Amino acid sequence: MPNSEILQYKNSLSHLKFDSNVSGINRISSGNNRDDLYVSAFEGVIDPANIDKTKIKESKAFRRLSGKTQVVFDPDSPHIRTRNSHTEEVSSIALNISDILGLNNSLTEAIALGHDIGHAPTGHLFERISQENFGIEFKHEVFSAVLAVFIERKGSGLNLTRQTIDGILNHSQGSSNFLPSHTTEESKIVMYSDKIAYIAADIKDLGRINAFNPSDLDEMHSIFPIESPYVDNQRLFVTTCIQALVQESAQKGFVSFEDSQVAQNFKNLKKYMYGHYERLDSKLLQESIRSVINEISNFQNYDPILLTALMTDKEIEFLYQKIIRSYKININDINNFGVSEIIHDMDLQNQTYQDFVVRLRQQLSL
Repeated sequence: MPNSEILQYKNSLSHLKFDSNVSGINRISSGNNRDDLYVSAFEGVIDPANIDKTKIKESKAFRRLSGKTQVVFDPDSPHIRTRNSHTEEVSSIALNISDILGLNNSLTEAIALGHDIGHAPTGHLFERISQENFGIEFKHEVFSAVLAVFIERKGSGLNLTRQTIDGILNHSQGSSNFLPSHTTEESKIVMYSDKIAYIAADIKDLGRINAFNPSDLDEMHSIFPIESPYVDNQRLFVTTCIQALVQESAQKGFVSFEDSQVAQNFKNLKKYMYGHYERLDSKLLQESIRSVINEISNFQNYDPILLTALMTDKEIEFLYQKIIRSYKININDINNFGVSEIIHDMDLQNQTYQDFVVRLRQQLSL
């Protein structure tokens, strides 16, 4: 699609742009009365989502993303994507779409920056093991909101706007029943951008570790035909998806990437890719997560799911190496971990992941 063609869709959804001057500002607080200097200094002067962006970027949870798996577990590789690099790519795609359609760029970026801050080490594998082996339905999008509302800033929370929290919770479509939510168009953009970003990037990273054979590449090309091999042309893939999303959204009158031929091809490619994701979850990686959670369950008065979710890939790897040498880990073994600072800053004893989820539901219903 040439520039002249996509220009016809410029600002086509500007009438749906979220405007805090019309809708008002509602911040989700933990209830702890700690001064929020950014709000007192800048609320009403700049877009409230710009304040959210600053808070998320300064958060410990955001910094931990650089130590967490995107899809390929390789903590030592400088080129394999982490959750941090994935977040940056989601943000870039989402901002381009938002800018073309005339929506709120600041809100779009705030949601994109915060959407994955609750991912645990090893990503979705942690979620699966939590459910299958420990009976806990851990959802990273819910934990992202938990971190933002209750755990960051020594338990005071980030005090983000309702729209940013809603967008974080709804970005993966896995928690659509968590809220009686009015989803903004900006939130929908991040939801689609997340998928476009990870499919495009995962193809690159899987190609980087030689996970594809020639028949895989042929199959992907038949599902989603473009001019170049996937592993060599991420930009063409992303551009094709953005153009199709913008066109469909403009024609429908709301953000959508469901019905066009490109959207259908994308869905089929995503389904095909999930077969490759399952093969990446090696038995050794699964065993490392299970073993660490089991060992941490011996820490008196601490929830092993909560503590493990706050760790990084390398911290999990460090603990597992101790475990396989028949060493019984204890709370002193995590003194140099990031989670130790959180334990020191706020009392996590006798608090569980499920407790925080209940509190989040209550806070969002106020």
